[in-house]
Amino acid sequence: MLNRRLIPPADCPEEITRRLTMIERRADLNAILGVNPDALSQAMQCQTLRRRGMLSGPLHGVPLIVKDNIACAGLPLTLGCSSLSALQPTADALVVRRLRDAGAIILARANMSEFAFDVRSRSSLGGDVRNPLFPNVTAGGSSGGSAAAVAAGMAEGALGTDTGGSIRIPCSYTGLVGLRPRVRREQMAGIAPLSLSKDTVGPMVHCVQDAALLHGIMHGHPPSTVETVSLKGVRFGVIRALEGDDPHQLEAWHAAIGRLRLHGAAVVAVDIPLLRDVEMATCLSMYEFRVAFDGWLQQHPGAPHDLQAIVASGQYLAEFLPLLTSMLSCRTLKTPAWLAGRRLRRALRMALIQVAEQGRIDAFLYPTVCRLPDSLEKMPPGHAPELAAISGFAAITLPCARTRTHFPVGLEILSTAEDESSLLALAAACETAFNPR
Repeated sequence: MLNRRLIPPADCPEEITRRLTMIERRADLNAILGVNPDALSQAMQCQTLRRRGMLSGPLHGVPLIVKDNIACAGLPLTLGCSSLSALQPTADALVVRRLRDAGAIILARANMSEFAFDVRSRSSLGGDVRNPLFPNVTAGGSSGGSAAAVAAGMAEGALGTDTGGSIRIPCSYTGLVGLRPRVRREQMAGIAPLSLSKDTVGPMVHCVQDAALLHGIMHGHPPSTVETVSLKGVRFGVIRALEGDDPHQLEAWHAAIGRLRLHGAAVVAVDIPLLRDVEMATCLSMYEFRVAFDGWLQQHPGAPHDLQAIVASGQYLAEFLPLLTSMLSCRTLKTPAWLAGRRLRRALRMALIQVAEQGRIDAFLYPTVCRLPDSLEKMPPGHAPELAAISGFAAITLPCARTRTHFPVGLEILSTAEDESSLLALAAACETAFNPR
C-alpha cells in the first residue's frame, strides 16, 4: 500500500508557491482554467496558525484542485463553457465546504469536458487537456483537468465528478486512483448537474489512503486510515466480457491479475446478465440534463436564463450542437425512455447482487477502459465504466501495471456493499500487491 501524500505541509506558503509555479510551468497541458488569487494569503494564515500549534484539521494548508463544475465561493464556475464565464457562486458546494473546514486550500479550478458531456476533456474556455505522461494524448474526461493537474504535480489531490466514468477514465489514463462513490443525491449540493440519477463526486489522488481520507471528509466522517487486509481468501469476479481487445493493455492486465493470485486472491471468471443492455443503453443524462440544468441556472443570478439561451448564444463548443439540440427536446423526466432506463438500473443492481451472492464474490474486476488512448481525440472507453454508473454501486480505479510503452493500465473494482469501506480495503490490498516494498 502506498504512503499517504495529502499531509499538512510544514511550510504552507512555500508549498502553495511551489504548486503555483508548477501550474505556470505546465500551462501547455490546459489543465487549469484559473487559480485562486487568495491562495497564498490563505497559506500565510495557515502558517500563522501552525506556528501557534493550531492546525485547523487533517488537511491544514493542503492545496487541492477542484473541477470547474463544483462551486467554490469567490471563484468562477464555468463548466468550461464560454457562455458561463461570468458566473460566480456565492456559496461553496457541500463537499468543498467540508474540505475547507478540514483546512484545505482550494488552489485552482480544473478544465473539463464542456458541461461534463464527454470522455475527452475539451472546452471552449480551455481547449484540450493533455496527458502529462504523454502530452500528445488526451487526459480523458470529463474530469481530465483534475487528473492532469494531479499527475503533473500541481497538487496531490483533486475533486472530479463521475456520471458515466468521468473520474475513473482520466485517472486510468494518467495512472491515478479515482473513486466513484455510491450515488447520494445530497452530496451533489452546489455541483452543476448532468444526470440526477447518476452524478457522483469523488477524489482523484495518487493512493488509496488519500482517496479514503478525502472521501471520508467529503461525507462528513471523521478521518480514518484504511485497515490493511490480506488478499488470501478474497474472491474476485473478473468480467471477461469487459476486458476489451487492446493487446498492449491485455498483456499488462493479465500480468496484474497474476500478481493478485500470487498474493492469495481467488480470481474467477463471471458472466453478468444485461451487459448487452448496458452497452446499448442511452445515458439518462440525455433525458435529465435539460430539466436539472435549467433549474440549476435559475439558482445563479446573472447566469443565462436556461439551456435554450446558451444554445442561442452560440458560446459553446460547436461540436456539441447536435447533442444540445437533442437535449432541448426533453422537457420532462418521466418519458417511456427515461422509465426504461430506471428499470434497467434496478435490474442491473439485482443481477450484480445475485451473481456476487451465488459466486461468493467479494468484488468485481475489469479494466477501467477497453482501449488505451493514442491521440487527443475521443477514445471509446467501452461500457465498463457504465456498470457502476447505471447500477449506482461504488467503484474505484487504481493503476495495476504499465504497458511496454509505459502507459498506465487501470484496474476497476466494483462492490455491491452498502458503503465504500470494504471497497477501499480491497483496493488498498490490491495496491500493495501491485507495489511491493
